[in-house]
Amino acid sequence: MKIGYLHIGAPEHGIVRYGRYLAKEARTRLELSVIEAEVVLTGDQNVDRQNLQVAAKTLSQADIVHFQHNAEIWGRKQQVQHLDTFFKACTSPKVATLHDVFYPPHHLQLLQQVLSRKRSMFDWLTTFARQQISPNVRALRKIVHETSFVLVCTEEEAKRLERHTFNVKIIPHFVETRRFDLSPEAAREQLNLSGKTVITLLGFIYRGKGHDLLVKALAKLPPHYDVVFAGGLGHAEFLEQVLDLAKTLGVVDRIRVTGYLSEAEQARYLAATHLAVCPFEKTSASGSLCTWISAHKPILAFNLPQIAEYNCLQPNAISTFSTYEPDSLAIAIEQTLSQPQDTTEIAQLHRHLELPVILDRHLEQYAAVIAGHA
Repeated sequence: MKIGYLHIGAPEHGIVRYGRYLAKEARTRLELSVIEAEVVLTGDQNVDRQNLQVAAKTLSQADIVHFQHNAEIWGRKQQVQHLDTFFKACTSPKVATLHDVFYPPHHLQLLQQVLSRKRSMFDWLTTFARQQISPNVRALRKIVHETSFVLVCTEEEAKRLERHTFNVKIIPHFVETRRFDLSPEAAREQLNLSGKTVITLLGFIYRGKGHDLLVKALAKLPPHYDVVFAGGLGHAEFLEQVLDLAKTLGVVDRIRVTGYLSEAEQARYLAATHLAVCPFEKTSASGSLCTWISAHKPILAFNLPQIAEYNCLQPNAISTFSTYEPDSLAIAIEQTLSQPQDTTEIAQLHRHLELPVILDRHLEQYAAVIAGHA
C-alpha cells in the first residue's frame, strides 16, 4: 500500500503534528510506502495555488491520500479556494480527518427561541442564510463531496456531522509514547515551583477552554496551589481579561503563563504537574488531553460527552466535575488531589490509544477505500 500524507499549516500546529505522527508511524511498517508533501500557506494566492498543485501532483502517486482539516490550517476565509485547488490537482482517492468540528449552527438555537417567541422569524432566516455561505460550511460540503469518507476522533463529533453526511468513521485521537528524564521533584525545582502544588492547563489559550473558570476556582484553593497556563497565547485579548480577573481576585502571583513551549520545555512542565485540569466548556477531540494521557498524570475534566467516551473505554480513567462553576471545580480539585495518585487506569487507557493501535485502524479504512477503487 502506498499512502500519501498532506501536511498543511504551520509545522508547530497540533493538527499538523497529528498528521506527521501518523506518517512517521506508517514509515515503520515495512509493507507500506509513504509519500509526504508539505504546504505552508503564505497568503499570496498565486504562491499558495502553485504549492498546493505541486503537493497534489506528488501525492497523486499514492494509492490513497490522507489529509487533516480545520479552518485555521487551510486558510480560514480562503479554505474553500485552497481545497478546490488541491482536489482538482490530486487524482488519488482521498480521506480527511476533521478536527475542531464546529457545534450545531447558531440558527438551530435561534429556531428554538423563535418557537418560544423570544426572537423573530426574520432573525432565524438571516442567520440561516449567512451560515449557509460561511467558509466553514462550504468547506465541509466540499470535503464530504470529494472524499471517500471523513474521519473524526469522537462519537460526539460524528453526531455533529449527521446533518451533513452519514459517511463518517470514528478513530480516536492517538496517544504518543512519552518518557520523562526528570523526576517530578527535580522538574519543579528547575521551574522554581518547589513546595507548590502545581495545577496545569495545557494548550493554546482561547475562550471556552476554561482558563477564566480555573482562575475563579484558584481563588478558593489554598495559597500553595499554583496554576500554570502551559501553551501558546492564542487569543491575547482573552488572556488579558483572564489576568485582569486574577488581579481582581488576588491570585495573579499564583499563575504562570508560559507561552509557546518547545518539546523539552513542555516535558518539564508535564513532569512537574500534580494535577492536569481540562475545564473545557466545549470541545471537539483534544490533543492536550491526549498529551496528559501520555504523561500518565491524574486528569480532571468537565463532564462532557467526549470525556465520557474515554471513561467508557477505561472506567474511572479521568476524574470529572459536573457543574460548570468555580465552587464545583475547586471542590473537585481538592478531592482529586487528596486521593492517592494511582494512574493505573490512565496507563490502561493509554494502551488502548497507542499510536500503533490507532494507525492499524487507519490502515483498515485505507484498505477499504483502495479496494473500492480497484
